[in-house]
Amino acid sequence: MASPSTKSIDVKEARREIAGGDALAVDVRSDEEWGKGHVPGAVHFPDGEMGADQEIKAGSRLLVIGSDGRAAEEAASRLSERGYEAVAVQGSMEDWTSEDFKIQPTTDPDEDTELGLD
Repeated sequence: MASPSTKSIDVKEARREIAGGDALAVDVRSDEEWGKGHVPGAVHFPDGEMGADQEIKAGSRLLVIGSDGRAAEEAASRLSERGYEAVAVQGSMEDWTSEDFKIQPTTDPDEDTELGLD
């Protein structure tokens, strides 16, 4: 369960911080959800677990995006316990896209994904 001290922000503020270079988006959703679209420039930590080959610059502010706000809070809490400045983004990628904020498909050319074009 997330710590009561876990900070959170809404998607509009998250977008401003990410676009301004003040924070790094960390997506903790499943591989399948990630492949359908994610915040441009985000790093992927499935289930909130950083891979052995992934490094985050010390002092980086991490904005954690999950399948919902609770998942983001739980992952942000775990990252905070490891010494990162981690903040949960309230809502989900649906909230991000409902604001017409850009997403990008996976960068893996071998993965079949829909680009969301109707």
